[in-house]
Amino acid sequence: MRRILTIVLSLALVGALVAASASGEGDDGGSYEVRAYFDNAGFLVNGEEVRIAGATVGTVKEVTVSLPGEPVKRNGEEDPGKAVAVLDITDSGFKSFLSDASCLIRPQSLLGEKYVECEPTQPRAPETEPPPALQQIPDGEIGAGQYFLPIENNGKQVDLDLVNNITRQSEVERFRLILNDLGAGLAARGPDLAAVIRRANPALAETDKVLATLAEQNKQLAQLAVDSDEILTPLSEQRQHLAGFIRNAAIAGTASAERSGDIVAGFDEFPNALRELRSTMIALRGFAEQATPVAVNLRKAAPGLTDATRLLRPFSRAATLSLTNLGDNAQASQDDLAASSPVIRQLRKAGKKSIPGARNLNQLLMTLRRTGGIDYLTKFVLNASNSFNGFDGLGHFLLTQIQITNCVDYVTTPAVGCDGRWVQSGPTSALDLSGVDEKDIAKGVDERALERSDATANGTKDLLNFLMGSGG
Repeated sequence: MRRILTIVLSLALVGALVAASASGEGDDGGSYEVRAYFDNAGFLVNGEEVRIAGATVGTVKEVTVSLPGEPVKRNGEEDPGKAVAVLDITDSGFKSFLSDASCLIRPQSLLGEKYVECEPTQPRAPETEPPPALQQIPDGEIGAGQYFLPIENNGKQVDLDLVNNITRQSEVERFRLILNDLGAGLAARGPDLAAVIRRANPALAETDKVLATLAEQNKQLAQLAVDSDEILTPLSEQRQHLAGFIRNAAIAGTASAERSGDIVAGFDEFPNALRELRSTMIALRGFAEQATPVAVNLRKAAPGLTDATRLLRPFSRAATLSLTNLGDNAQASQDDLAASSPVIRQLRKAGKKSIPGARNLNQLLMTLRRTGGIDYLTKFVLNASNSFNGFDGLGHFLLTQIQITNCVDYVTTPAVGCDGRWVQSGPTSALDLSGVDEKDIAKGVDERALERSDATANGTKDLLNFLMGSGG
């Protein structure tokens, strides 16, 4: 039972695959056949190639002639006996001929083989609306289901061997006979003959279109000629620069071609860059709004800045020499500067470590300057020195001498009636103290000592005032 179920499921799966493949063949849109009319389709046979821009897109399915009652021209008129070529377009990318499409029968080789060169639509400006698609021939008419391409859109290129044949003597005589015999008949069908010639030679048809376009734009062309003269005159004067620009553009194009992959990658990242740029531009707009007052003030100050710049010109010129000399000196002393690097690093360390002490010293000096402590300190030094050293009319003398030692003990013993004599070696003494009372000398010494004591007290008082003032 399980085996039977497996077989049934397998058959159902195969049937589904066949149906899918059949539906896939029908979904490709079927065949796209174009029914093109020509004045002449000589040597064009079934199976010849149909090309677009040099690429094969289909083949010629059928070559026949138009029948009575069959529309041939764009306005629906019939013209029996015209050549009809049914073009089977197999390339899915070109199954969309528009109403301005055209086909041309061209020689493929010197053996007489032909192929059909088609254009699905004519070139136009990017913003121009495209023409409608070819009309499909309705049911019940000749070529039903095919797409109608009128005779005005098509042509046939003259073979090169036919052009060369008219140079032969026999062909020249035949051509003359044809013109003589058919002259009367062609004289009454001039417009038809002109239309046939235009369709027979694509260059004439294209030239006619170009001339018609130029006739519609004659005023613009006249203005273009005037403007071109004005433009070409300076270009002719700068022709060497223009040639250089073209040469550099060629070099830039070559470099761009070599880095085409990077350029493509740059375009791929361009949307992300634009998104990032949007946020940047928003921030830049805010900056511009905030910088507007600054720019206004800068504009007002611009004349002053201009004057300052002009006045700084002599200074800049003079500084150029100084900077040059400074550079020369720096170059000459760079070895010494490099050798002094360890000392500079040590000085930097010492400077960092001396910051707290320097800060305290700065505060102390500022306090001394603010409170006048320097003056008090000098007075203290002066008064203190005067308290230890005396000076009178007799000269300098030492009032007190402090011995910093512990070897001996000092005991104060008053000496009464002590005097000092200075005797000069020789016949006479330097100072005669005869007749001076010893009490007067002692009294003078006591008065000097009292004055020194008062000065010391005053200096000590000033120092205390200074210390109290700085501390407060």
